[in-house]
Amino acid sequence: MDEARRAELHARRTAILAEAATRDHARRRAEFVAMVPILTALEDAGDAYESDSYRGVRGVFNAWAHDPHLYGMREESHAALPLDPLACEAVILASLRERLGDDDLVTVILRIERMVLTLRMPVLLRHFQTLLDNAMGDRLAFAAPPADWIIDVYRSEAIPASEIAIGTLVAG
Repeated sequence: MDEARRAELHARRTAILAEAATRDHARRRAEFVAMVPILTALEDAGDAYESDSYRGVRGVFNAWAHDPHLYGMREESHAALPLDPLACEAVILASLRERLGDDDLVTVILRIERMVLTLRMPVLLRHFQTLLDNAMGDRLAFAAPPADWIIDVYRSEAIPASEIAIGTLVAG
């Protein structure tokens, strides 16, 4: 086999493998989206967002996402959340609105899914209840890197101990 034919076959093989990898990635991504309620809602609505694993957020936010107990928080406030879902949502949204404008980007650390979402405030507001439901039983954090503040929310149906803490992460 001459060198030109060998190069042609190699290029064709490379293209076939790349196409197969792209199809496989798309299939796995679709399966993942179908398993995560907030991603399903965002995709169904056609809303703009970015998602990543914890590597999508840097520094102490990344370390906190992996293990919130490793990094302490210099708390500005800490309070129990109301048991009423609408009142609970109102408290969290009020805290977010104190720090973010109408079209600001917000980073959401969704620990139960081991992922980070980045989306604009209007998109967050449209899907807020789905996000809260998706995070039930684990921590959910809101941040806006490079700002150093974090809003840490924990909600549980099993125990009436839902809480919200607002502050700055510090290396422990």
